[in-house]
Amino acid sequence: MEVSDPLEHELQKEISNIMIRDYVCSLQREFEMKLWEHQNCISTLNGNWKEKVFEIAVLEDELRCILNAVVSLEPGIHPHQSHSSLEDQILVKMKDDNEPPVTEKATDTSEVMLDIPDFSLLKHMQSEEITNFLKSEWLKLRRQHESELHQKTEELFRVKREYAKAKASLPLKKERELEFIKLKLLQTISKLGEITTRKENSCFDCKENEMMCRLKDRIGMLLHENNCLRGLLADKRKEVKHLCSQVPDAKSQVAQHSLSEAKLLNSFEKVRAELEDLRIERHLNNLLDSSIFREVFDDYENQIYDMNQEGSFLRELLNEKEDQLSIIYEDRQKLKYENNQLVSIAGSIIQHHDQVNLVNDELLMFKEKVCEQELLILETKSEYNSMKRCLYEAMQQIQVCKQEVLELTENLTSMSIALEEAKEKNASLEATIQEMKKTPAQSIGSYRGQTGESDLASMEKLSKAYSDFERRLAESMKRNETRLTSIIGQFNPLVQQVAALRKKEFWYKQIIEIKCSNLRKAEAEVDVLGDEVDTLLSVLGKIYIALDHYSPVLKHYPGVTEILMLVQKVLKGENI
Repeated sequence: MEVSDPLEHELQKEISNIMIRDYVCSLQREFEMKLWEHQNCISTLNGNWKEKVFEIAVLEDELRCILNAVVSLEPGIHPHQSHSSLEDQILVKMKDDNEPPVTEKATDTSEVMLDIPDFSLLKHMQSEEITNFLKSEWLKLRRQHESELHQKTEELFRVKREYAKAKASLPLKKERELEFIKLKLLQTISKLGEITTRKENSCFDCKENEMMCRLKDRIGMLLHENNCLRGLLADKRKEVKHLCSQVPDAKSQVAQHSLSEAKLLNSFEKVRAELEDLRIERHLNNLLDSSIFREVFDDYENQIYDMNQEGSFLRELLNEKEDQLSIIYEDRQKLKYENNQLVSIAGSIIQHHDQVNLVNDELLMFKEKVCEQELLILETKSEYNSMKRCLYEAMQQIQVCKQEVLELTENLTSMSIALEEAKEKNASLEATIQEMKKTPAQSIGSYRGQTGESDLASMEKLSKAYSDFERRLAESMKRNETRLTSIIGQFNPLVQQVAALRKKEFWYKQIIEIKCSNLRKAEAEVDVLGDEVDTLLSVLGKIYIALDHYSPVLKHYPGVTEILMLVQKVLKGENI
């Protein structure tokens, strides 16, 4: 019962959290829908307001085009000119009647040619001279350009005068056209006044669709009327083009219509007064339209302000709900983050444990290799000691051979000395024998009688001893030579073996030093890894204690429970 109570309590908490979350999500969706609807209403109102402003601007542009078309029917008058400019233009027309024709001016302008300077002279000039030369040339070109521009303006005014004179032949027709256009303008202005009066009498309800339909109908009427006026303007432009085509024929009638200029001036003054009246009426209509539209826009602004207040209230509610949701979400995220950290720590500990096992396996391999290498070192040491003994025995043999060689050399020297002495004695004996042979027989006989047979016996003994000595000396020399050759033949391979053994000794020493250093490094790494394993195991034990404390909560996460089981096995020392 004690175990089931906290589980029921936790289940109730989770169910209540789920219900609260669903309720908050539903509230958030409702508020989002309401906000979306209000934003759509505001955007539609803004769009309608912009369309109305654009349509009003279009109507103003069309009225300006109509006025410009009316003014453009008068030759030599620009629609945007002021009254003073129009009067100045009429005076210019009066003055230009006494000037020569266009053909003379054309001949004069054709005679004006630009003098192109020779710029190759600039190479031989200084900087100041070049600047002065360029300034003078620029002033010449500017004067020529101004004279040409003046001539072109004079020709333009002359053409306009001729066009006005040619067009003066049809004053009644122009007056009718102007009256017709004035009537159309008055009709449009009256219709706009009716629209404004309707706008004043109308009241704005919440039904925005009906207002939009009415405004669209009115705009359609105005567009239809504008299209009609544009058609009339197109017809008038065609007539103007036809009249322009008749300008060359009208040049011949310039002299006949000189009196009609005064009438045209009077009619022009009348038209100008009528245009001023039209401008005044248009200004008044614009003021009325602006006042009406201001009232409409004020109503729209009030509605938008109310909607903005409602939206701000809804935003505040949404912000409160979002704050609550964010707090709940942050708590959940913290729990998830702590869980992920615990899982990552456990995984890292397991990885470290695997690494430690691998390191232990490698250490065992290293130890086996070290034992093998120690055995090899012992074998090499035994070989080295045996080779040292052989070398020592060879050195002793070499010393004995050297002593024998010295004794033999001493014997040879003594024998060579004795041989030389024997050779000298032999030579003296031979000399005495030769002297005895040369002496006569009497002397020999007397000598024999004196010395006797003793001398002959000594001489024979000496000759025999000498021959024996020579034979023995030759035999001993041969024996010594054979012994020397045999000793030298034994000594050379012993020297080569000694050099090879010394090289092997040096190589084995290097190998032993390298293996010892590797073993020391491996032992240090093993110690470090053992310390790390101990620390990680202590940390793992603490983590296991902490997670075991929260085991009822972590039962809902199967991955965490599996990791806890693995951690328990690791702490017990079992194989994973």
